[in-house]
Amino acid sequence: MSLLLQSTMGRVYWAILVYGVLAAVVVYIIRKQLKNPDNDPVKVIVKWAVTLAMVVFMIYSTTMVNDRGLLLVVFIFLLLPGSVFMALWWAPKISEWMASPITNALTGDSRISYNKPEYGVANARRNRGQYVEAVEAVDEELTKHPGNFDGLMLKASIQAENLGDLEAATETVQEAIEGEEQLSYRLPVALNKMADWQLAVAGDPDAARRTLRQIREALPESQAAQFAAQRLASLDSSEETAAAVVDFNESYQKLVEESAAKDDFTSPLELPKAIESNQQQAGEKALAACLRRVALHPDSVSNREELAALYLDHANQPPKAAEQYDHLLALPGTTIHQKTAWLNKIADIQVKSGESHETVRATLERVIALDPKAAPAARAQQRISYLNIELRGANRKTTKLQLGSYEEDIGLKS
Repeated sequence: MSLLLQSTMGRVYWAILVYGVLAAVVVYIIRKQLKNPDNDPVKVIVKWAVTLAMVVFMIYSTTMVNDRGLLLVVFIFLLLPGSVFMALWWAPKISEWMASPITNALTGDSRISYNKPEYGVANARRNRGQYVEAVEAVDEELTKHPGNFDGLMLKASIQAENLGDLEAATETVQEAIEGEEQLSYRLPVALNKMADWQLAVAGDPDAARRTLRQIREALPESQAAQFAAQRLASLDSSEETAAAVVDFNESYQKLVEESAAKDDFTSPLELPKAIESNQQQAGEKALAACLRRVALHPDSVSNREELAALYLDHANQPPKAAEQYDHLLALPGTTIHQKTAWLNKIADIQVKSGESHETVRATLERVIALDPKAAPAARAQQRISYLNIELRGANRKTTKLQLGSYEEDIGLKS
């Protein structure tokens, strides 16, 4: 009796162990498939329920049949069709599972995209001109992935660029930058895009300026703030250039009308003296305009560089030209490549203006100090080694030739 009990207990133990492991594996696979957003949870549950019911019924039928003839009937009419049905039903999933290590190694793991929103439908509808439906498709993805930055910006771009609803786009952009997560990345991208729409869609440069100023206020002393400062300066510069073009066109149109009234087209049109090419006046005008822009936007890289060139070439004031680059070097958010270029510009000014070897060397050593292991440092060190030759060459160019007496040199006079 004890041996029978031990044998029974052993069988029960192994049955629980084997079927428990199988049940755990099945539960794990079912949960994994349910987490995959590409699968319909209802279909997954129905498929597994039918499969498990068929397997249990097939096993039960086989164990309950003792007659060989009846077992053959069960095999032909139950086991064989059921096995074929399940093989056809599960073959795609099994083949995908077996081939996934190879395909993932070649194309990447497809499971990574499970938790990412897909905006293919929205983009397709947008390309077909179905803009309202495209926004709805984006909203469907945002309900699954609330706060997704790419989705919110796609929605805002459709609202602004395709629907012309800048107010709705503004609300969407504000929603995109509400969270603190990755604010240093999201805010500059979103607000720069907003400024683009305010210029292109609404034609409102003042609103674009306000948006760009928000970047400088939210992220001071950052590269994003520096870029916003450059955009602010370029807005004023482009408006000033556009105004100059309008003035020129109006003057030229007036001249054409006067010539037409006199019926005098026998000679080329003579442009007014106010717009004649006069290098001195043009240089002074450019310097004054650049000084105004620098006063409005003191941290503008393009304005400071233009002012330095005008001080050097037009006003012949190398110290003031170097001051502009010194100001740029003190700006926050600039890159090592920008600083290298500005320091080399200062060194060029110092060489051309006849500064000493020690002064130019000190400037080049500032380049090395930025990053001693970088390529600009190696080039600065190489320039230092040839600095004496460079200084002598610059001195020769600035030294005027002294003309002697040809007659005495060739012996015509005694």
